[in-house]
Amino acid sequence: MNINPLWLRYGIIYGLVSIVFSLVNYYVVSMGLGTMSIISFIIMIVILVIVGRAQRQENNDILPYGEALKTTFLTGLVGVVISTLFTIILVNLIDPSLVEKLTEMGMDAARSMMEAVGMPEDKLAEAMEKAEEESVNGFTPTRQLLGIFQSSIFVLIVAAIVSIFIKKDEKFA
Repeated sequence: MNINPLWLRYGIIYGLVSIVFSLVNYYVVSMGLGTMSIISFIIMIVILVIVGRAQRQENNDILPYGEALKTTFLTGLVGVVISTLFTIILVNLIDPSLVEKLTEMGMDAARSMMEAVGMPEDKLAEAMEKAEEESVNGFTPTRQLLGIFQSSIFVLIVAAIVSIFIKKDEKFA
């Protein structure tokens, strides 16, 4: 099966890698929210660099910034959509109990952050109660789909930065 354009092919790969990574984190080796976020970020950058270089190679070692940005952004967006849709299916149909585990991970991360900045105990309890309510509500299909739009802004910023480094204008070829 030959999937073109490159951004679609690598977007699917990015989505699948994200799904596998998430499943391993949820069910095999729980690494915590912070570590998971950092590794997810590294995976995204690696995939965007790979697709950018592949696009440049396909274009005879020339890749204007605009084309690099389009390729990297669309790759990231496809990956985010695939992994988000999978998460919606996972927490709503396959394993609804996962919401509790993910909420707990989020609460642990929030508590650690608030304690690190020295939040008073009474404010901490109030903030944790509010954070738990928001966290549970964050796993509804509507909230997850809205998360795609929020994630797309982040992906655009990362793609814009990665594109600076992978672009290659004709005059420098």
